[in-house]
Amino acid sequence: MLPFRLALILVCALMLTACGGKQNTHEQFPASATQLEDLRRFPQNLDIYAKAARPDQPLLSQEEQFAQAARFRHKLFGPWDMPKTSIRKRDVAAAFGKARGYKHDDVRWTQPEWNAMKTNAALATFPSRNQAAITIHNADLRELPTRERRFTEPTSDPHANPFDYFQYSRLPVGTPVLIAHTSRDGRWHYVECPVAGGWVAAEDLAPISEDLQQSYRNSALAALLRDKVTLTTPAGIVTADIGTLLPLQNNTGGALQALLPVRGADGWASLAPVTLSSADAVAWPLRMTPRNVAKVGNVIMGQPYAWGGMFGDRDCSALTRELFTPFAIWLPRNSVAQARVGSIVPLEHLSAQEKEACILRQGVPFLSLVGMRGHIMLYVGNYKGRAAIFHDVWVPLKERTTTPAMSSAKPWSPPLRQGLN
Repeated sequence: MLPFRLALILVCALMLTACGGKQNTHEQFPASATQLEDLRRFPQNLDIYAKAARPDQPLLSQEEQFAQAARFRHKLFGPWDMPKTSIRKRDVAAAFGKARGYKHDDVRWTQPEWNAMKTNAALATFPSRNQAAITIHNADLRELPTRERRFTEPTSDPHANPFDYFQYSRLPVGTPVLIAHTSRDGRWHYVECPVAGGWVAAEDLAPISEDLQQSYRNSALAALLRDKVTLTTPAGIVTADIGTLLPLQNNTGGALQALLPVRGADGWASLAPVTLSSADAVAWPLRMTPRNVAKVGNVIMGQPYAWGGMFGDRDCSALTRELFTPFAIWLPRNSVAQARVGSIVPLEHLSAQEKEACILRQGVPFLSLVGMRGHIMLYVGNYKGRAAIFHDVWVPLKERTTTPAMSSAKPWSPPLRQGLN
């Protein structure tokens, strides 16, 4: 996979736009050699762009950041406040209709297999539960109760085609959810969580008591600034990434003492102490400055693309959502919804040159999002007179080359929007 990268805004309209939502469109947007050329022409280090953007100037006032943190908490803990799920049975059942797609290689899903998943889902009794719970590992949010994959085309190597359309999202450890229903075999729960509804493996969840809910939500929080951080407890080892928030117990002496949700001996959630180094985590929220956003973004730079958190990697909307989490900026799950956040500056009526000029004139480096159909990007500033963006894009293997080549850039195609968050 090509890494997250910085590229010309003018070129971004050509880039693959299979990010977020449920649009199976990645085949429709071939890569161009110009995009690969961007890797050479634009420094792949966000510090360079931050330095040009008054690196230590706060992007939000302290008052505004506190207000955003309160909004973030409301969204995060929202599932625990729900008296019942807001998701309708017919919406859950709709996914179990006609079998479609490929499991692997050229092996198609069959209708009997699809029907078996529906039988196991036991939707006749949906919703059968109303139980607050929390993720005790990073958890996949699935369209159907299965770990098997669904591709839109024959796929022998999922890493070469990282689009499992059963995958909705990846929930960080410590995500509050509401269990609305349980499958017949007890191995899957249908949950409503802060970003969406879907099926989560029962082994990745633990019910949580009202007392622990209250303690959890009233705690100060620690935000992870690195990926693949190993957290060791008597209950086992958990790996956590950027986008994870944990209750903060102590913040003295350079290291942070935090609490990790684990499954207790009684099957319910309990909290185990963990130590986080100052390099791995910080008291939340982190002051939002170009330098700090660049620091978190550089950890992500160069990582592979994967739809909906497949393989534990990120797509375009996961990049922006998790990049902003340490700063208490809440973003929805997919790119379409993210492009509607904040003050919107429509660009669709402008020419290509006018669009870029508008972004350069009105965009706030490291704060403004630029959206197009199915794709979302972070504007990071003016680089040699051109608008530069930080984003995640997937490029088919047949389009990749180790030798960047020049090609002509087409005019802006889909309408773009800029969200000033």
